[in-house]
Amino acid sequence: MTAAGVPVPVDVVELVVRLVRRLLAGNAGEIVRGVQVATETGRGHNGGPPSLPWLLVAADDHDWDWPVIQTASIRITCWHRTEHAAKALVALVMGLLCARRASGAFLAAEPDTAPISGVDPHTSAPLAFIVVTVTARASTR
Repeated sequence: MTAAGVPVPVDVVELVVRLVRRLLAGNAGEIVRGVQVATETGRGHNGGPPSLPWLLVAADDHDWDWPVIQTASIRITCWHRTEHAAKALVALVMGLLCARRASGAFLAAEPDTAPISGVDPHTSAPLAFIVVTVTARASTR
């Protein structure tokens, strides 16, 4: 059990997953329709996602500035029906995250890469990814 007022690390990946789900819920359009946001690809064909479009949120790097600030390099990969749709969806996510005002544990996001598209070598599905640096505040319980 943690004492009151002691900083507790926030799971930055889960913070981003919840935030992206909320932000995309307010967006209509073909590239967003039916999107799933997760921390794993699922158990689809050759380890790929079970449905399209699919956003995978993962941490590539994580740093802790004791006692209150964390920064994490968050990679968001999108599998979609076309490379263009995959790239457009991750570009939308990047814009939504980077334009977001600080609230709760989320402080800011800054882009590290522009959207990069390609084809998944295992599933042959079109994909694209971005990397953003997310700054989060530790919670105190």
